[in-house]
Amino acid sequence: MGLVDEDGLLASEVGEWTLDKHERLRKYVDSAHGARRRFSGRTTYIDLYCGPGRSRIRETKQMVDGSPLVAWEAGGLYGDQFAEFFLADVNAEHLEAARQRLVKRGAKVRTFAGEAEAVVDEVIGALDPKGLHLALLDPYNLGALPFELIEKLFGVHHMDVIVHVSAGDLARNLPIYMKSDGPKQLDRFAPGWRDHVDLQLRPEMVRRAIFEHWRTLIKGLGATANDCVEVVENSKHADLYWLVFVARHELAHKLWAAIANVTPQGRLFD
Repeated sequence: MGLVDEDGLLASEVGEWTLDKHERLRKYVDSAHGARRRFSGRTTYIDLYCGPGRSRIRETKQMVDGSPLVAWEAGGLYGDQFAEFFLADVNAEHLEAARQRLVKRGAKVRTFAGEAEAVVDEVIGALDPKGLHLALLDPYNLGALPFELIEKLFGVHHMDVIVHVSAGDLARNLPIYMKSDGPKQLDRFAPGWRDHVDLQLRPEMVRRAIFEHWRTLIKGLGATANDCVEVVENSKHADLYWLVFVARHELAHKLWAAIANVTPQGRLFD
């Protein structure tokens, strides 16, 4: 059956670095409570790779809340809770576990079973077009984060997105991604990258150039990827994720800049 928490529901196992990711989510949700207040009753938290809502830290065996529950707890600190939680996951059992946990805490929840790119149109169709929305995109690899997904989310006007870009996937698999007949994950993540990246550069420069091309694509949506790109490292100090905040509005970017770098791991653009 897999890992089960004391509430009888499924849980996942994650690395200790997950706590860094969650702290940034917590800080941003907390800091944006004033904006949610202005959109009272018309705010949504969207988590398209939500997991089961509880996890065990591999290194310490500590049980911790997953991202949907982290957002719920942070959202209620000042009484400006999200009006609705939209959850999606390819694992239906994990999705149901996350739903039950949020409902027990008092949240209004809608669920969408399936891969993020398969359900995003349904998610967007259910949103209040005049509401304020925060989406978390935290896939395991680059192939699960097609650019079209972000493009669709930014078809909604008041949309802020926290994206966990898998730097580890990019580092591990860059040699095979660079092959002309290799896997197409990078083509999905950053369409047209081959036309904008010099493959003769050192690997770290190629990775940086691919990431910069992706940021340029985001500008084409009328949004901006904040320069405060947070680095989440593993125990060997290798980059696992680059946490990127994407939004249209200046206030949202100011809030992110104020809470970024909540741990000593550092920033990509320092």
